[in-house]
Amino acid sequence: MDNGNIKKNEQLGIPHGTANSKLKKILLFNLVKKLNLDVCFQCGKKIESLEEFSIEHKIPWLDSEDPQKLFYDLNNIAYSHLKCNVGAARQTRILKHPSQQSYKDGCKCNECREIQRLRIAKQRLKYKEEVL
Repeated sequence: MDNGNIKKNEQLGIPHGTANSKLKKILLFNLVKKLNLDVCFQCGKKIESLEEFSIEHKIPWLDSEDPQKLFYDLNNIAYSHLKCNVGAARQTRILKHPSQQSYKDGCKCNECREIQRLRIAKQRLKYKEEVL
């Protein structure tokens, strides 16, 4: 690290890159509010503070057919409460069903319940075969 970055980090009290990212988030949130775009994509309520402000992808880019395209597509960007954004990410995992994992994650649809029931029945049968 060169002396210039050390000096910047010392004066800012945090790494310069971190401070730069914070500044960009403050600027973006300020513009979002001025343009009346401060409405949560997930719940539709107003985003009141910087601490609850987050940027999200409407369609998850990770593990998609074209992750780079979805990541940088501005039409795929929305603003949300951080809490709503995190909750939506958890729901995305649950929506990949029916499966045993989605049942474990909390999905209780009929298909996931049936998969769980069949898994338990298979375990019981295997246990009975081992005992006999």
